[in-house]
Amino acid sequence: MWWWVLIWALLVVVALVYLASRAWGVWGQFKELTAELTRATETLSALEAAADRLGDRSAPPTPDLLGDPRLLRRERERTRASLRQERRARQAARRPAWARHLD
Repeated sequence: MWWWVLIWALLVVVALVYLASRAWGVWGQFKELTAELTRATETLSALEAAADRLGDRSAPPTPDLLGDPRLLRRERERTRASLRQERRARQAARRPAWARHLD
């Protein structure tokens, strides 16, 4: 009869060892998680500081779908003309000296 007690005691000890090893593993994972959360918090605060330094950007202009078509056409033509001039200036600046116009 005493060997039944020995078997049960051995089973309880094995179960306790198993549970202790699992608890030790969970504790290690918990420590890694808190370290990662600390790093993430530091990164987030650095990003927030950088965003504050950049300041608020103005909202992009909203499209005027119901505006006067003649005014919108003139504005579009002015914008395209200025972009065309800027493009020509950039191209002229990139040309080698021998290919530039002498005007």
